[in-house]
Amino acid sequence: MLRRVRPITPSPGLRSWLTSARPHSRLKAARSARRTTGSSSPVTRRLKPCAPSFRRKRSRTMRDPVELELRRQAARTEAAERRLAQTVLYGKVAEKDSEKRRLRLKLGTSSKGEDVLSPWLRWQEAGVGSLSIHGEPAVGEQMMMLSPSGTIGAGSIAMRGSYDRDHAAPSKSSDTAVITAGKGRIELGPEGIRLIGDVRASGGTLEHEGVYIGEKHKHTEVRRGGEVSGPPESDN
Repeated sequence: MLRRVRPITPSPGLRSWLTSARPHSRLKAARSARRTTGSSSPVTRRLKPCAPSFRRKRSRTMRDPVELELRRQAARTEAAERRLAQTVLYGKVAEKDSEKRRLRLKLGTSSKGEDVLSPWLRWQEAGVGSLSIHGEPAVGEQMMMLSPSGTIGAGSIAMRGSYDRDHAAPSKSSDTAVITAGKGRIELGPEGIRLIGDVRASGGTLEHEGVYIGEKHKHTEVRRGGEVSGPPESDN
């Protein structure tokens, strides 16, 4: 037959010590007394474990680590999308510095109606090595601003754009290359080369099919009067 064990009432000194001790110390003492007596004492029922006050405050301000990671990923995605959108932008030449070979593009208009201009950019050259070609972009010409890193700045460059309403193509021929500059025009097609405009040659010599036709060339069969002279004299 099981006997009921009478709970042990703590002495005044033990009660005072339990009251003055920290919550987790009191709980530990109560559990120790419970194991000794084998029953639940009134002291054990009165004691309730509680977390320190600083832990309660920390739990209120602490954020979920999953939420923090999602916020970081969202910020990184937004920054990557913004840089990707700035990789290629189109605009028209608004200002030009011929000495420094720099220009600024008009990229759009702000909410106040002001022009949004790019920083001073280098423009793409047609040739800078053994074949050097000089040709400055015109004000109003459409160009493309390329920023490989997605950051507009020193690494950006203005590249030639496409024809538009303000600057139409000089030709619609599919088998002829056309170069125009002002009133001058050069056409390279299946039938040969065609030059339109004044032609000036200086320095060197000018020959046609092995015959010198420069400014000091000589003619054969020269006669007096109004008769026509012979062809230019060949050096051969």
